[in-house]
Amino acid sequence: KFEHKAVLINVNRMATERENIYEAVRHAWKLDPKKASKAEIVLAVKQGTIIGVFTAREWLPATMKNFPNAITDLPKRWGFVGNEASEEVAKKYLRHRIPDSMRKRGASNHIRYSF
Repeated sequence: KFEHKAVLINVNRMATERENIYEAVRHAWKLDPKKASKAEIVLAVKQGTIIGVFTAREWLPATMKNFPNAITDLPKRWGFVGNEASEEVAKKYLRHRIPDSMRKRGASNHIRYSF
């Protein structure tokens, strides 16, 4: 059960390639930035389990200017600048499985919204 408006981002491959979960989840995604900005938290999900809980201060276009670690500009993709969520909020979600209804096998979209 989600107590906060959340954007869930599947980072299966990215979390394997990067040791920092924040770096894996923060960019570059095809999503609706207006809808994403309504979320209170961003949840990094790997194999159906929440592995990171963050708050987004701002959603920005996925450009090298906005994300210096990016290799190239990615038009129509977005990322966020934020922080880890408070310990109180993180405890509610971290290491919990997401509902089966949000885990569609073979789904190509990495983004889910819970609000």
